[in-house]
Amino acid sequence: MKGDKHDRSGSKPSEMNDLRLEAARKRLAESRGQEDAIEGVREIVANFIGSEEIVLFKVDRRNATFQVFWSFGVDIEDYDLPRALGEAGLQHVMRGECHLEAPDRNRSNAVAKVKAFIPLRFANQTVAILAILRLLPQKVGFDRSDMDLFKVLSDQAAEPLFGPKAHSNAAPEGSGIRA
Repeated sequence: MKGDKHDRSGSKPSEMNDLRLEAARKRLAESRGQEDAIEGVREIVANFIGSEEIVLFKVDRRNATFQVFWSFGVDIEDYDLPRALGEAGLQHVMRGECHLEAPDRNRSNAVAKVKAFIPLRFANQTVAILAILRLLPQKVGFDRSDMDLFKVLSDQAAEPLFGPKAHSNAAPEGSGIRA
């Protein structure tokens, strides 16, 4: 029909979104251990959301701290998650809500870092925070389909990463995971 938006495959955007969501759910559900789950999260963020600068922070509720568990595409040595989120953002994420920052263009018209902080929940608690620190140059911001993927990651990524399916807390060799 004239005026309908279609991609090259002929699918409508809502159908494409449904396919992406189903592929993301399936990839997480079929993860075989922690290493594979980490790779699944990386694939979902890189291929569907459009970022190759991601960090996974594990929440240590006992000590009220966050530890870098894994990172990809970014040097994260001294990243201060509570400072980056701010008090309000931290409260949102710990309640299980995504926190997004999409700063305006700076004076040189270059886009500043776009950030998304996604709580990964298991047994009704935030057990980790997935930080997306910058989008690929061809992507200007987050859209509704990204929000749907954030929900899938929030609801389904923690179990294969940290639950019984993880089988082991060993870090995958050469993956950039830090203890």
